[in-house]
Amino acid sequence: MNNHRWIRSARTSAFLLVLAAFGYFGIWQWMVCRIEVPPGNSLLLRYKGPFPFAIGKMEQAPDGTLVRLDSSGRPMQVGILEAMPGPGRHFYSPLEFETELVPDILIEPGKIGLVTAKVGRSRAGGSYLVDVEGDRGVWRRVLTPGRYRFNIYGYDVKLVDVDACVETRPKSAKTAGDHALIPPGYVGVVTNKTGNPLTREEQGIQDDILQPGIYFLNPEEKRIDIISVGFNETTQVVRTRDGSSAVNINARLGETTAKDPDYLPDTGIEFPSNDGFPIHLDYTAIWGIMPDQAPDVVRQFGTLKDVEQKVILPQIGSICRLHGSKKGAVDLLVGDTREQFQTDTAEELASVLGQKNLTLLFGLTRHIYVPNQVREPIQKARVAEELTKTREQEQLTAKAQADLSEAKAKVIQEQERTRAETAKMIAEVTAEGEKKAKEIEATTERDRAQIDAKTAIVQAQITKTLGEANAKTIELSKQAEAERYRQYVQSLGGPDAYNRYVFAEGLPEEIRLGIFYAGPGTFWTDLKGFEQVMLGKLAEDSSIGIKKVADPKP
Repeated sequence: MNNHRWIRSARTSAFLLVLAAFGYFGIWQWMVCRIEVPPGNSLLLRYKGPFPFAIGKMEQAPDGTLVRLDSSGRPMQVGILEAMPGPGRHFYSPLEFETELVPDILIEPGKIGLVTAKVGRSRAGGSYLVDVEGDRGVWRRVLTPGRYRFNIYGYDVKLVDVDACVETRPKSAKTAGDHALIPPGYVGVVTNKTGNPLTREEQGIQDDILQPGIYFLNPEEKRIDIISVGFNETTQVVRTRDGSSAVNINARLGETTAKDPDYLPDTGIEFPSNDGFPIHLDYTAIWGIMPDQAPDVVRQFGTLKDVEQKVILPQIGSICRLHGSKKGAVDLLVGDTREQFQTDTAEELASVLGQKNLTLLFGLTRHIYVPNQVREPIQKARVAEELTKTREQEQLTAKAQADLSEAKAKVIQEQERTRAETAKMIAEVTAEGEKKAKEIEATTERDRAQIDAKTAIVQAQITKTLGEANAKTIELSKQAEAERYRQYVQSLGGPDAYNRYVFAEGLPEEIRLGIFYAGPGTFWTDLKGFEQVMLGKLAEDSSIGIKKVADPKP
């Protein structure tokens, strides 16, 4: 009975345990405590204290601080936790934690992030920039383009343009989509708003410049003045009251007109000559700033526009007025004195700009407008002089034309004479060539006849010699053949033996000899008689054909 009770109790306990596990893990943890953090977000946690034992009893984190953690990572205070879990599945009890989804900070190209730490240690010395994480203040380091996860309770991130530190930027220096801080053709002059103990840079304008490129600089720390390096043009032009250039007005009115244009005040450069005439002139200066001069230019004058307005234009006007007022109106219009004025103004302007750490490529006096009462007599004299030179040149041209016509006639005459002499020489050479050809032809015919005669004699001699040689060959051949037959007959013992030899040589190799018994008598006697009879018979029948048998081998 006790065993059954124990079994029921164990089953009940097991059921309750499974039910408790299902309730805790399946319902409480999975359905209540589960938090899904999507990509691009993080989870901000606020700790309320362990439930239910320390509610209202645990220490509250002071304002401006985050919760301290013990060695095992458990919160020791009530407040905001610094750690922020990233994308994924997390389990936090709503009785102990308050949660908030916080989107990541996305910094796109062309932007930077300025971080202000609202929590941490206060930096001694009153500096508003901090170099160590954990100090309160503005980070000296900026966030470059990318994705970041920051605790919005402890940090504030401000997105600004990458060129937020640029104080002055010339127009059209930066194009759309260009993330370079310093574009090509420019340099950056750096001004530190505060010192940097890590790099030992002091506050103020720095001697080192930034070359063209991409830089991520903190606008709270640095100011950048972008200065165009190379040469710039500054031109002062005299204009009339209708807004046109005085050059165009003079061209329209004519050089010898009795009326001067109505010049607009404060345009171009105006000064009186030493003989009291009002002079107006146009001037162009090509000046520039080299990279090593840029910091000093910013230090002295500021922007490129300030340099032009405060230095270039005043110096051009001052120098031109100073040198121009020392010369007469005529001196500024014609002669070497005008060239000397150009040289003097350019040299002094280069010297003055050099003292201010600027570079002058060249200064050019473009137009000088002298009153008509001074200009007209000189122009008329010049016109008359030019007309005289024109007439002289026309005379020289006519003479040259006559000389040219004479030279052309001589050339034609010389061509005809050369053509006649050439035809004569061709005829003489042709006749001489034909004569030589006939002589060579006759000599060739004579030599050929002589050679033919000699050839006929030699051919006859050859024919005769060949005939005699052939006859001798036949004779010797016959003699040799007769001698051979004689020796054959002699070596065989007589004509009969030779005939039998020839007959035997002519028999077939497979001849069959049959022997028959013919009656009483001796075998050898009968055979000898048979041989003589047969040989005599064959010799008689073959007496004519023997001569046609081939010679037997020796």
